[in-house]
Amino acid sequence: MAIRTIISNVNKIRFFKRQPAKQSSAVTDLTDLDGRFKKLQAYVRDNFLQLLDSVKSYKGNAYNTYAGAVLEIDKKYKGVADWGVAQTGAIVDLRAAFIVGDGITVSPATVDDEAEKEIEWVEEFLKYNDLDREIVQEFAKEAEIEGKIALKLALEDDKNVEQTNIDEKKEEKQVSVRFISWLIKKYKVVPNPKDYLDYQKLEWGDQGDSKRETLEAKEFVYKKFGGRIMDPNEAAPKIMKCLTQVEALDKAHRDWREINHIFAGPILYFKCLNREEVGKTQEAVNDENFKIKKIFIGTAEASFIPLDVKGVDSLEREIEGNLKVISGATGIPVHFLGFADLMKNRSTAENLMEMINAATTKERQIWIGVYEEVITKAMTMWNDSVKQGIGKEGKLDPKKIKVDIPIITQEYYDRLEKLYLPACLGGKLSDEAFVEMLPNVDAKTEKERREKREEGELEQTKRDLQEQQDRDVERDLIKVDGSRQQGEPK
Repeated sequence: MAIRTIISNVNKIRFFKRQPAKQSSAVTDLTDLDGRFKKLQAYVRDNFLQLLDSVKSYKGNAYNTYAGAVLEIDKKYKGVADWGVAQTGAIVDLRAAFIVGDGITVSPATVDDEAEKEIEWVEEFLKYNDLDREIVQEFAKEAEIEGKIALKLALEDDKNVEQTNIDEKKEEKQVSVRFISWLIKKYKVVPNPKDYLDYQKLEWGDQGDSKRETLEAKEFVYKKFGGRIMDPNEAAPKIMKCLTQVEALDKAHRDWREINHIFAGPILYFKCLNREEVGKTQEAVNDENFKIKKIFIGTAEASFIPLDVKGVDSLEREIEGNLKVISGATGIPVHFLGFADLMKNRSTAENLMEMINAATTKERQIWIGVYEEVITKAMTMWNDSVKQGIGKEGKLDPKKIKVDIPIITQEYYDRLEKLYLPACLGGKLSDEAFVEMLPNVDAKTEKERREKREEGELEQTKRDLQEQQDRDVERDLIKVDGSRQQGEPK
């Protein structure tokens, strides 16, 4: 409410109180205004600081609450916000791509572990939930928007199995993984009172609401990517710290466009000898048929007035300054945001992926923990339901596998070439270990191919050896027959 309106209402009340006799017809208005006055007093008392802040026109951080920031990031990413749409979409998608890369890889935890059935189950589990493809990127994107990730685990009928083929006594089951959006559900994590890292419940909905839902610890996986460690529900997204600069960058571009729009229409200037010439020139220019391309004859000197564009330099520096702040806060190099001309240092360009890797290492390690916990809880849910009553040896053991998110940089390739390859050739490193380090190579598939090829080579060697033996026997028989024909003793 405006301060001026408040003061005006207060003055009216005081006026009516001083002259009740003269204002007998306004008793009803006085009572009404008195009630409004009391409400205004309470409003000013309770919201005084808020009223003072409302007159401020500038803030260094326009989004200082988690809920407000996440809502704005969501609007910008979906393209329905007023400012910063293109920049926010690029930052969120690029960070998601840099963090998870080509996705997750699963391998045996140690050489001695017999993890064949665990690896096979995990591959099927990932395939069923599309975690071996685009969903990994989608989860990373959602985490960049909300600053945290909540995944619900549930045992369900396998949707990929035809109903006619399902055994009535034993239905095919799968563990599903579904993303829970804080922006939609407004969920709350309930930790152990004695351990803020022990997330015991995930709940959303009002008390007594039929749609209220509570998940126990075994039914969900929750991780946060920002905020303080002791507050499980506050998690600032990476881009939240530079949302103001993102909007300022977009507005500066718009200001530049407006300036260019003005400068694109130069001013035509005529220098005349006297006032009479000014009038004649004005009449000629005001003629509806007059155009710049037509001939104009007179004593006036025509020219275009050049506009001073020195102010644009300051605007350009503002754009570059905002870009630097955004790049520093998010870890996205400026040329990925469309400003390739600012990447002038060759050594920086050559080590670009190393810088990106350093800026996303924390998030990558958190995601490894997310998928390790997802697989562990999914296996436990599977064992408790499908493998119920089976001995320990027949159940899945999540400790036998490990999860990784490989990131491939030039430094990584150099290490493969100069360190691991010589160690492999020198017998210090096994072929299997070296193959596992190669990017985009499935070590298990490659091992099966090699074993099949070696079996084929062994069979071919056996056949060649047998053929050679047959030829040797045949040659010996021919030699013996020749000797008999010449009368040589046996």
